[in-house]
Amino acid sequence: MNFINRDPSGTMAAALAAQINANGYAVIDDYVDPDLLCAAQAFVADAITANNGEYIGFTGTEQLGGTFLASLPKDPNFVSLCRRIYESEVGKPAPESGFYQVLRCLSGRGVQKHSMRFHFDSYVLTALIPIAVPEHGNPGRLIIHPNTRGLRRTYLGNLLDKVLVDNRVSQALLNAAYRRGSRRMIRLSLKPRSLYFFWGYRSLHTNEPCDADAIRATALLHYADPHADSRVKRALRRH
Repeated sequence: MNFINRDPSGTMAAALAAQINANGYAVIDDYVDPDLLCAAQAFVADAITANNGEYIGFTGTEQLGGTFLASLPKDPNFVSLCRRIYESEVGKPAPESGFYQVLRCLSGRGVQKHSMRFHFDSYVLTALIPIAVPEHGNPGRLIIHPNTRGLRRTYLGNLLDKVLVDNRVSQALLNAAYRRGSRRMIRLSLKPRSLYFFWGYRSLHTNEPCDADAIRATALLHYADPHADSRVKRALRRH
């Protein structure tokens, strides 16, 4: 990665947090070295080919060896930056936790199924790196309805929000607002090599579909689950 400034004073992190609050997202251009990006793009293309041209997703880093995505969650500069962005917004020390990482590779018939489904993340901060963006047809823009809710005090409050969103009626209303051109929704064209941040927990978001013969791949690194210690959450997941 080209980002080498350790930002010891936290000035950059504070500025990025302020940009997220003001604009719905923040971006660092040219974050990923071109050669590293090419290797990740080749990995994605091979994975989709092996899956008969269809959508495939990877959780964690175990299968990402040979790409920069395998080491990024432990890169000290990246980790420090995410922690400081969190602290600038939340106003308390960042948790000693890792990232929940997902690589989403859209292509083929599965594009529609994995697009235009608005949701809240379970983690405060979402970092997104576009690996591949279609150069023709629909580019699969990121759609953000920024800072829609605050941090819920309890896991049940968070769960209620998700239930109210994850149903046919709410999804239909949100998609209708998108089609009407709602000014509250940001339509963000992504650039490979750039690093984007937004408050995934607080912001409703989704992605537009790309064409079936194209590839849209994004790496998502989620940081800081505010309900990680919830007994209710642990109990529900056991059932």
